[in-house]
Amino acid sequence: MIKPVTYQGVFNFKSNLYALEVKSRFIDQSKANGYYTGYGNELAATIVDNQIQIGTGAFVIQGRMNEVESAELLPVTIENGKVGYVIARIETYHPSDEENCKFIIKTATSLDSIQLTQEDTYTKGAETSNKVYELPIYSFAMSGGNITSLTKLIKAVADYGTVKSIADNALANAQAAVNTANTANTTANTANTKATNAVNTANTAKTTAETAEANSITAKNTANEALQKIVKTIGTALYENGVLLHELDVDFIARACAIAFYAQEAELAQGYTKGGALDKRLKNIEKRITNLEN
Repeated sequence: MIKPVTYQGVFNFKSNLYALEVKSRFIDQSKANGYYTGYGNELAATIVDNQIQIGTGAFVIQGRMNEVESAELLPVTIENGKVGYVIARIETYHPSDEENCKFIIKTATSLDSIQLTQEDTYTKGAETSNKVYELPIYSFAMSGGNITSLTKLIKAVADYGTVKSIADNALANAQAAVNTANTANTTANTANTKATNAVNTANTAKTTAETAEANSITAKNTANEALQKIVKTIGTALYENGVLLHELDVDFIARACAIAFYAQEAELAQGYTKGGALDKRLKNIEKRITNLEN
């Protein structure tokens, strides 16, 4: 048989089933606890002498809803050096009263040593037998005869906001990843273009070097030809009246050709560039030789 629960005219309401429904709305379903924002004083706590006052508000513990209609004052036995919890304790089965939830104080030498009762309040048996769950909602310390370090532990019921924040962060991270990938792709393309340009530049340099080498060989050959032509045409000896006046040093002529070669004036080295220094010198030598021959 299937029993209807949340239907009109049906009185099969079960608090454990309702708690299961509330629990399903929490991200961490093992901790379906929290207070509702914007309602009452949101369980705000203050210290009044040696008491802790919990303000109004609404909250759930393991999917069970509770409301603080008026501020609750909790006396604390001061024991310097000890710490404690303000605990919201729920009990599932109180058929003769409404004492299903109350605030209690527990203290010890450390928070870890405080024993908490936390039974399964979602089970079907919670409808017919008492199941207890204790949730710390504040922690505090005691020092110098006073309550100190009062800290709120219970969180707001804000799973929708949490999910939205997670989704927004995931979207932002995904977009950042896309931007990073696009930047990396652009960088890679730029690097590829630079590499291609470098290869082209290297090939151009190689061609230029090969051309320069060829030109150098050509110039060198031209200089050698000029040297041979000078020696062949003019000779190396200078006579006057049959008397040897000067022996032209072939090395001198070679040096003149080399100077012309390194000055990038290979044609000068041949001796035929009009107006050049070598042209004038060679013509002067040729003139003197011609005069001797006549």
